[in-house]
Amino acid sequence: MDQDVSREFDKLKEPETEQEEIFPEHEFVASCLRVGISISDLEKLTYMDCIKILLTFIGQNQETTKTATQEDIDKLLG
Repeated sequence: MDQDVSREFDKLKEPETEQEEIFPEHEFVASCLRVGISISDLEKLTYMDCIKILLTFIGQNQETTKTATQEDIDKLLG
């Protein structure tokens, strides 16, 4: 595995929540489909390209995820 990818992947691992996947290959394909990589794209991209796209997608989502404050809840219900 590419060292940069391996380093980024290790940052995302959380041992407390990690579960063993029953079908890792299918989980990989499902993850790709969830982020918008099509089966046609998978035929053209390398495994490492897909992993880099997934890591980029995960990194972007973690940065934009915000925990709602009481003020946010009041605005929603207000």
